[in-house]
Amino acid sequence: MSLVYLLASLPMLTYGRAPQITVSAFAEACASALSAKDAACAAALAAGAPCDHPAARQWQDLEAAIDGAIGRRRLARRAQGGGEFAAPETAACPVWLTRMVDAAFEGAPDPLAREEALDRARWAAADELGGFDPLAKGQVFAYAVRLRLAARRAALDAAQGRERLEAALPKQTL
Repeated sequence: MSLVYLLASLPMLTYGRAPQITVSAFAEACASALSAKDAACAAALAAGAPCDHPAARQWQDLEAAIDGAIGRRRLARRAQGGGEFAAPETAACPVWLTRMVDAAFEGAPDPLAREEALDRARWAAADELGGFDPLAKGQVFAYAVRLRLAARRAALDAAQGRERLEAALPKQTL
């Protein structure tokens, strides 16, 4: 199978919708169209597993930049409360991505909405892996990242989240 056929055969991913392909089916499709190293990277990106491939390192750098921007926002909020905090040294975050993180903190009314806005930033950041050529193997790596994000969001369960929150909160006695 060729790269072009692989890209054309992958089902479209839409933010907020469950993916129409599993991570394992995606990995199998990549194995038949990419080199062993590239297929392993795509599978690792989709599964959230560590990988030593240039595309995986690029994504790790982007995630570190997003995490750094999130950390700076949280530290700035704490500093407004009277504490002194120094922002950690992290990878430089592109301006457009920093603005998406800022918008998530400023516009989200609650932590769940903020996390959704941050996932949208991650979704947009996957474009950096794809590059400008719609038929390049970078598009497969971007797809892998988006597949992981879509699968994670589809697995979220409000009832299970509420149970975890209640378990984590200290019990109050009257």
